[in-house]
Amino acid sequence: MFMPNRRNVIYLISSGLLMFILIILPGNIGRAASSPMPFSVALIGDMPYDAKGQAQTPAVINEINQSDVQFTLFDGDTMSGKGDKCTDDNYTRIKSDFFDKFSRQIFYSIGDNEWTDCDRAVKGGFNPSERLAKVRSMFFRNSGKYINLGQRPLVTQVMHDSIYPELQMFSFRGVTVIIPHVVGSANNAAVARPAYRTYNDAPTDGDDGEYKLRDAANVAWIKKGFEKALADRSLGVIVVVQADMDWQGYYRKAASPDNEFTQAFDNTKQALLTNAIKFKKPVLLQNGDAHWYQVDQPMNESGGKLVEGDKGSLMENFTRVQTFGSGFNHWVQLVVNPQDPNLFSFVPHIVKANVDIHTALN
Repeated sequence: MFMPNRRNVIYLISSGLLMFILIILPGNIGRAASSPMPFSVALIGDMPYDAKGQAQTPAVINEINQSDVQFTLFDGDTMSGKGDKCTDDNYTRIKSDFFDKFSRQIFYSIGDNEWTDCDRAVKGGFNPSERLAKVRSMFFRNSGKYINLGQRPLVTQVMHDSIYPELQMFSFRGVTVIIPHVVGSANNAAVARPAYRTYNDAPTDGDDGEYKLRDAANVAWIKKGFEKALADRSLGVIVVVQADMDWQGYYRKAASPDNEFTQAFDNTKQALLTNAIKFKKPVLLQNGDAHWYQVDQPMNESGGKLVEGDKGSLMENFTRVQTFGSGFNHWVQLVVNPQDPNLFSFVPHIVKANVDIHTALN
């Protein structure tokens, strides 16, 4: 009998018969389950906007379709907040010319331009609540059935909230994805001039009743998602929202009339903090809204409460990625690597066909 080697195999030779026994050492048990293979996800948002976006977005979709990403996470705003009208025909066009063009699955976190901003005269002067109902029926649930966006659905076990069908949750290769419904334009909270800037043509904006109910649902959904991640022993969590939630208070502290009521995001941010502390493993927040690409770690805390600026303690396990959008029609590749201590890394993809011409000063 030979002694076991590094391959943990013992060979037995008896009566000319070769036998082998595979011995699995305790340190190897469960390794395959806890360390899946790396994979990639496409991150996009704020497109197709206006004529430029409609012209350039097909090149973005084409690159994503030709890549090896497993699916796409879209952080909202399928139309401009200052020009594209909230007509039924526009929603139909977005479904056929955008979402249906992805050869793989795409998950959608609703943006403000699709409904909260629809009361602007330039967007047709629609009722926001009625337009939200339209978005839900077009893209999330129709005739009692949940809708899959994109082609070839890879993730088939997607959880939805029964009242808010746009709230989604699923697990994929050791990562839990949570999609609440948090939008810009003060999250549809009621605001009024001159205390804060409003987001349409009137001195008042928003609907506090709708905001407070959805805000509570978002907090509960985030908590539920993290509980699922803990129960599943997930390696990490991804949360996708549309709003740039003003982590350092810059928009809130701006001089009037440019100061914004970003306190409407406080409950969502606190829910992310509380659950990130409990989870302890990597947490990624994806958002759009501001249109330029950046990666940062904007969450600080003290005593379990959020702290702005350079005070408090950095939440080292919390990272934010903000996607390209609007006039910058490109995409970000998220690489999820269980062998990487940070779990998440990012590759910005500049779409060659969408690169602007730059002229230097003499």
